[in-house]
Amino acid sequence: MTMALEGIRVLDLTVGQQGPYATVMLADMGAEVIKVENPRSSGDSSRGMRRILGRHVEVKGVNSYYEAHNRNKKSVTVNLARGKGKEIIYRLAAKSDVFVQNFRVGAVERMGVGYEDIKKVNPKIIYAHASGFGPKGPERERRSIDPIAQARGGIMGVTGEPTEPPVLIPAGIGDQVGAMLLAYGIVTALLARERLGIGQRVDTSLLGSQIALQGFHLQGYLLSGDVPGKVSRKDMSPTYNSYQTKDGRWIMVALMQQRYWPRLCRALDMGELENDPRFSSLDVRLANGKELVATLDRIFATRPAKEWLDRLTENEVMHGLVQNYAEVASDPQVLENEYIADFNHPVAGPIKLVGIPVKLSETPGQIREAAPELGQHTEEVLLEVGGYSWDEITRFREQGLI
Repeated sequence: MTMALEGIRVLDLTVGQQGPYATVMLADMGAEVIKVENPRSSGDSSRGMRRILGRHVEVKGVNSYYEAHNRNKKSVTVNLARGKGKEIIYRLAAKSDVFVQNFRVGAVERMGVGYEDIKKVNPKIIYAHASGFGPKGPERERRSIDPIAQARGGIMGVTGEPTEPPVLIPAGIGDQVGAMLLAYGIVTALLARERLGIGQRVDTSLLGSQIALQGFHLQGYLLSGDVPGKVSRKDMSPTYNSYQTKDGRWIMVALMQQRYWPRLCRALDMGELENDPRFSSLDVRLANGKELVATLDRIFATRPAKEWLDRLTENEVMHGLVQNYAEVASDPQVLENEYIADFNHPVAGPIKLVGIPVKLSETPGQIREAAPELGQHTEEVLLEVGGYSWDEITRFREQGLI
């Protein structure tokens, strides 16, 4: 079956997570993504990672960090430090639709593969750059990674208990959201090229992605001038909160409108709470929040999670069991939608991979190939895309260019 981005060629010079996850999103939808790596080292530095946040990433001979961000790609090694290496990149760029890199501002310009350089060989190319702090400003050339973006972008300032240190969200949300915005920018620019016949530059950053991620929270400050701080669970809305059950599990309850309050009271067998003057409306529930949280704590502690989940479902109260990764990976709803997908890996054998979250009815994405070995597709790409001969490729290898 044809995929949505089939026929789109992406020249990918990204490393780490923000850039590679953006291009894996394109690859999952059918784009031919050619990952360019340095033959003088181990390639993308994430290939050599063994532990992140204290967790092992090398499992069953597979680097989970590299695999998650580089499946469905081809790996080519090119030494950009040599003039002929740049010529190879120029030739590949001339036959590509998209050029993506996430080096520091100014670094690729010094290497001779900045936007102005690439535009000369392909005026209609979409040139995408994911930086740390954005393309402008006094700190545009600074290095950054996900935790720095979480800190600088404000999200760590509102995460965790008020009396505790700032909390890093370990899921890499700076990199991940930055990647999604980069992929969004690339696809938007491709559509503009289709309609207007123009190439252009696309810029995103870790800092900008964190600001966009916080949406209405930050907008609230911009309108009110009130700086929000970290909020204790007992200071949160009592009906937009989590509660521990008799068997130690936690359930998140989220009531967005007043009409759900009677439903919650019925689910809890606490009809007397519905018209209790301390809790009868949203405003008074917030005013008496600590008292209501304590009340709901006592109620939820009287039954195991399964009973509460059934009762909340019967009464159409929005809720969710707090799950760990093992539970997420075996969740029937997750599996039915292939958010976790089966894959036959060439090294590890049958395994499960994080699936494709965007579902297209007529041109669905696919997990076709495992993340490539370093330089696995060099000859193939230089022959088929670059138009080089076997003799030229042999010389390139002898000269250390590939």
